[in-house]
Amino acid sequence: MESPLFLRLKSLWETQLPFVCFRLPNQKKATLYFQKDSELYVTHDLNCSGFLMAPFDLNKKIPFIPDQYAELFNLKKTNPQNKKQTEIPFDSTNKKTFLELVSHAQKVIESGELKKVVLSHKLEVATKKDPISIFNELVIDYPLAMVYLWHHPSVGTWFGASPEQFISSFGDKTQTMALAGTQSYKEGENPLWTQKEIEEQELVAVQIDSDLKKLFSSNQIHRSSTTDHRAGDLIHLCTYFQFPKLESNLLALAQVLHPTPAVGGVPKIKAKEFIEQYESYDRAFYTGFLGVTNTKETHLFVNLRCAQWTPERTTLYVGAGITSGSDPEKEWLETIRKAKTLAKVL
Repeated sequence: MESPLFLRLKSLWETQLPFVCFRLPNQKKATLYFQKDSELYVTHDLNCSGFLMAPFDLNKKIPFIPDQYAELFNLKKTNPQNKKQTEIPFDSTNKKTFLELVSHAQKVIESGELKKVVLSHKLEVATKKDPISIFNELVIDYPLAMVYLWHHPSVGTWFGASPEQFISSFGDKTQTMALAGTQSYKEGENPLWTQKEIEEQELVAVQIDSDLKKLFSSNQIHRSSTTDHRAGDLIHLCTYFQFPKLESNLLALAQVLHPTPAVGGVPKIKAKEFIEQYESYDRAFYTGFLGVTNTKETHLFVNLRCAQWTPERTTLYVGAGITSGSDPEKEWLETIRKAKTLAKVL
C-alpha cells in the first residue's frame, strides 16, 4: 500500500511545479515544501526561509524553495533492506582520465603546493525508476543521513543521502563536522583505519579549526574527539566543532567554511583552483551545500552521495580525497564504492 507521502509526491510530480521533500538524520517525519508557481527563487545572502541548494561555485545562483507552503508527514519505521550491490558501468576513458588526474595531483602535493585535494568524476546509468520511488528507498536505507528529493523545472531533479553536516544551528550554538576517510561498513566489526586515512581526517579537522578562527576566538571553539560515523554501507572518521551562533550572518560563516577540506582540499584556495583548472566537468550542485534555513534554525548539509535524475539517464557524482599517500587505483575504487551505495536504490 502506497503511503500518504508517496501519493502526495506523485500528485505534485504530475503538476511539474517546484517542490522539495527532505528528512533530517534520525527523524521520524519528512517535510515537504512546494510552490504554486514555477518562479525560480534565489537567495544572495542565505537569509531566506525555506530549503536552499547552493552549488559548489558560490558565484553562481543559489536557488531555494520557500517554506510558505509546507506539509509534514509521519514515516513508518521500516528496516533497511539488504540489496545486492549494483555493478556500475563506466567508460574506461573516464577511469584513465581520473587516474591521470590523481597522479598529477600527487606531483603537485609533492612540490608542497597542496597537502590534499578532493577529485571527483561523474557516472551515468540508465534511468529505471521514478525519483519518488528512489526517494522512498533512500528514506528507508539511510536513517542517519539527510535525504532529499528536489525538483524545479529551471534547475532539474536531484536526490541524495548526505552523511556530512555543514552548518547546524540550535539555540545559541552552531555545529559543523570534519568528515574524511572511507571504509565499507561491516556489521559487528570495528574499522581498522590506515595512517593515510587518519592523517587525511586530521588535515580536514585542522583546516576547519583554522577557518573558524577567522570568526571566533580559540576559547569559543569546542572540538570533540574523533569517532566513527556510519553512512549506509560506508563508515567515515568524524570530528565535531561547536561554536557560538552568528546572528543574521550565515553567509559569512558559509563562505569561511566552504568548500570544506572534505570536498575541496588543503590549502583551501589552492585546492579549489586546482579543481577548477583540472577537473574536466562542472560539479553543479555536487559538493555544494543544501538544507533548511529560517529565523529559528539552520540545518545545512554538504551535498554528497547525490545524483541528478532525468527520464533517460541518472548521473551519479563521486569523489575521493587525494594525499601524498594515495594509491590512484584504490582512490578510483573508493569512488566506485561510493557510487554503489547510491546505485543500489536506482
